[in-house]
Amino acid sequence: MNATTPLRTRARCTFLAALACLTATVSGGALAQAVTTSSVNVRAGPDRFFPTVTWVLSGKPATVHGCVDSWRWCDVTVGRDRGWIYARYLSVPRNDGNVTILRGGPGLGFPAVEFSVRPYWEAHYADRRWFGQAGHYQTRWERRRPQPEWKDPSATRKVGPV
Repeated sequence: MNATTPLRTRARCTFLAALACLTATVSGGALAQAVTTSSVNVRAGPDRFFPTVTWVLSGKPATVHGCVDSWRWCDVTVGRDRGWIYARYLSVPRNDGNVTILRGGPGLGFPAVEFSVRPYWEAHYADRRWFGQAGHYQTRWERRRPQPEWKDPSATRKVGPV
């Protein structure tokens, strides 16, 4: 922006910057940025059986709010949409490269979060057509098999000739 930028545009940019700062402050705690590694669905819950909220292209920034304790799915905001992305498709910069959240797990510093369909959907999806099926999805979520705890993928690799 410079002196020739219309006043209305400058005011809007200032407002949006202030809103971003306020949102970060109110959310309580630092949120981390990740990037999608592939074009991917954003789901209404941390499993493939949940409805698709939106679809995002590879390379899009995602604000990570936390991940379920297996670090397989993360609660994210991408653009104006909130939902869950499988952690293999989210990467963060580390050392000289990027690491996926699935590979880095708890060592990346993301908080472990709990998921319950009704409170999450009431907060984010009350206007979606599938909102009325929350009971069905809650039952399905409760019946799912327990997720294994996170294990470092590099620890299971064999070293030396195979």
